[in-house]
Amino acid sequence: MSMIKKRGPVFSIFFVFTLLMLIVPIKAVPENYEVVPLWGPYLTDASETGITVNWRTENATNGTVFYATEEYFDSYECYNMSIDDFERELHHVQLTGLLPNTTYYYRLLIGEEYTVDHTFTTFGSDSFTFIVYGDTQEQFPSFTQLERHKLVADSIAAEGDVSFILHCGDLVGDVNNAEEWERFFQVTRSALAEIPIFPVLGNHEGNSTNYYDFFGVPEWYSFDCGDAHFAMLDSNLCTAIQAEWLVEDLSGDSTLKFAVFHHPPYSSSSSHWGGWLDLRTVWEPLFIDNGVTAVFNGHVHAYERCYENGIHYAVLGIGGGPCYLLAEEKIDGYCNSFENTLGYARVTVNRNESYMEIIKVADVFGYDVTYVYPPNTIFETINLTSEPLSSSSSLVATANLIMSSVGIEVDRDSIDYGDVVAGRSSAVETVGITNMGNTACNVSLQVVGSNAVAQEFYEQSMYIDGIPYAVDAVIASIAVEGSENVDTQLQVPASWTEDMGVQEASFIFWAEES
Repeated sequence: MSMIKKRGPVFSIFFVFTLLMLIVPIKAVPENYEVVPLWGPYLTDASETGITVNWRTENATNGTVFYATEEYFDSYECYNMSIDDFERELHHVQLTGLLPNTTYYYRLLIGEEYTVDHTFTTFGSDSFTFIVYGDTQEQFPSFTQLERHKLVADSIAAEGDVSFILHCGDLVGDVNNAEEWERFFQVTRSALAEIPIFPVLGNHEGNSTNYYDFFGVPEWYSFDCGDAHFAMLDSNLCTAIQAEWLVEDLSGDSTLKFAVFHHPPYSSSSSHWGGWLDLRTVWEPLFIDNGVTAVFNGHVHAYERCYENGIHYAVLGIGGGPCYLLAEEKIDGYCNSFENTLGYARVTVNRNESYMEIIKVADVFGYDVTYVYPPNTIFETINLTSEPLSSSSSLVATANLIMSSVGIEVDRDSIDYGDVVAGRSSAVETVGITNMGNTACNVSLQVVGSNAVAQEFYEQSMYIDGIPYAVDAVIASIAVEGSENVDTQLQVPASWTEDMGVQEASFIFWAEES
């Protein structure tokens, strides 16, 4: 069973109209009839047997959601079910009685105009992927969600086969600013039309009725997907009533349990070093006692991961807001971090196992985006259902960097990829290359393994700027006195095992006149 468990009273009423009827099948509509609503459509309140389709129009209009299973739609190229909604601006139409683990097509009729076709898939599989990120607010007039959050949202939309999105709060900077909400729903249109969102309150949402009206969730709530449980909490006020609710909510026998809230209980933030200790004091014992797998937070606009008391903690305030610096001194349990980079977490669940990949989307400096990463640039991969690998792990990758050609320099002499896991990716390691010669040059890379096994390992695992390694490929074209960074990463095939020992290689950089 997969449904939101609401807590107590909600601060605003979330109207849903659910008149279901069979209709004359609707055929595909010509492109010139396609309409785009002011907001959306966007999906919320997903479960095994239902989902809510939401949209907003500039003026009050009637609306209808037409929908059909993928099997029916592919066979007849039309819809066989619909739900009407009455005249208003903000629509929330609940589809019920759906089949678990089933893909549906849907389309809106707004007034007398149709939208394009979209799809969604109901919960019900034990294997699924979800996205986590937060702090997507803009800082107007320095930048808006169109410049930053859109890069992240577009990357999420391109993922494919994502079951839902967890938002860690601070969706907007000003919860009462209609124009910023319009930009939020504009940049997330492609993602949220097909992937349902489950948000939590950030400090910028406070206790605004807008948040409750737009997403139809209470202050805190929970839901299930497969055999995983998700507790969505309000960290603005750590109240006794919420703690009491959490005790009962986490007491179930789900194999995996996750908690999501805005303020991090562990953080190396330079302005709030250590984290929010009040939350840690009240909630962490409940997480420990009930076997919580991982905790996802935002608020600090950087990525930071730590591991304490058998729980993985990930701060993911990297959705587009202004970036923050972490303190040089890191907290106990610290594992990894980055700053001044936008991105998100991609978490995969396979029955009782789960791993998290941290995706880099773009680097920022001040108010400007300075670099956009190739799709699927993985910073690191973490197995959430085991302790972090120790330095004694027996599959370790290292490389020495050698300049075979005069005229270029690299900014490091070695790379230590550390412990790597079969079927997973290493952290991205960047190499800066500078042209010291008097002509422009093309740079290529030759990987020479310390033995035949190492050679095979690197040829199968090495990626340069997201592209599989090829010995003759040009990895950088550099002007005179210019420099360029290249990102190296190991994406280790699942066929490699963790008893393969240390794999060593030399990376030889060659330069030729371009």
